[in-house]
Amino acid sequence: MTVSPITSKQKVALDKLLSRARKGAEKGKISEDLQRLFARGGEFEDAYVALFNRFTAKLPDYMLAKSILGGDFITAEEIMVARPGVVYSPEQIEQLASTLPSEDVLRSLKSGGYGLMPQPPSAFSLLDVRAIEAPLFYTPTGGWYEKQLFASTNKTGAGWLAIRKTPVNGSTNKSWEEQNKLLSGFEIVPSAAEMSWFITTFYKVRGIRLFEKVYVRCSDIDSGGSHVDVGLFDVWGLDVFSSWDSKRLAFLGLASARKF
Repeated sequence: MTVSPITSKQKVALDKLLSRARKGAEKGKISEDLQRLFARGGEFEDAYVALFNRFTAKLPDYMLAKSILGGDFITAEEIMVARPGVVYSPEQIEQLASTLPSEDVLRSLKSGGYGLMPQPPSAFSLLDVRAIEAPLFYTPTGGWYEKQLFASTNKTGAGWLAIRKTPVNGSTNKSWEEQNKLLSGFEIVPSAAEMSWFITTFYKVRGIRLFEKVYVRCSDIDSGGSHVDVGLFDVWGLDVFSSWDSKRLAFLGLASARKF
């Protein structure tokens, strides 16, 4: 592959771009501010290189996924815009692009009512997800689950995450054992961390509240031996609670994630 060197016109354009950016950053700054910048010069250089690499990286081609899933497909780039504290590296974006599910899987996700998005750039627990934007949770601090082991140790995975946007069909008004019999061989029950990441991220990117009037059981187990439930994501925020596995409730279904 032949690499074309930067041209003189491109160099001039780059210099102008950097000059405008620098003037915008320096606007209103005083000498003491710049002294702090100079003192952290190494960190600044590293951050500049990372930002430069991010914006010069070749964007993945997601045309097929978007044509099949439409708004139910969310990219890492969209997440970084909607959730500024979440940053994927160019290497992670490249890895996501190279591991995008096949066309057959994408079509099965569409027919099954799934949404598809990247997992977080690093392994997040339920508490980590809440910390990104606490007001999105019914209990932004504290809460019964804050000191529960599952909330800090059960974490998200890597790669793509496909979650059904509604409870498993026919899973409400059933016990945990009865609900699990409804899963296909391609489905697993996601963790509360994965569900909370999926639900809050879908809202931040698409502005849509999933599981607004229903809870779904997740794979996590609390200290009392009951499975953890996530949902009721209304204007008051995403709620987390647990219920006995034997309970059958009209507003409690089962969460489902697609195996790859």
